[in-house]
Amino acid sequence: MKFAKIRFASDDACAKALKGLATRMKITVLADESFIVPEAGITWLKAEDLPFQFLEWVSQDYVVQTLRDNLAHPV
Repeated sequence: MKFAKIRFASDDACAKALKGLATRMKITVLADESFIVPEAGITWLKAEDLPFQFLEWVSQDYVVQTLRDNLAHPV
């Protein structure tokens, strides 16, 4: 499964996107205010015409390692 690391330019777009994405799939919110969403999330965001900045494609291993690093070093 492919995942995308994305960011939203505005709080309004972020709020609308989070509400829609969270009811449809699992998403990960990172400390740097970026998000990791499955590839289907990108499709949904485009269909809903919600603006976002695509940062990079990431693998399942990247997602797992990111979550482990955050648990090891709490903010």
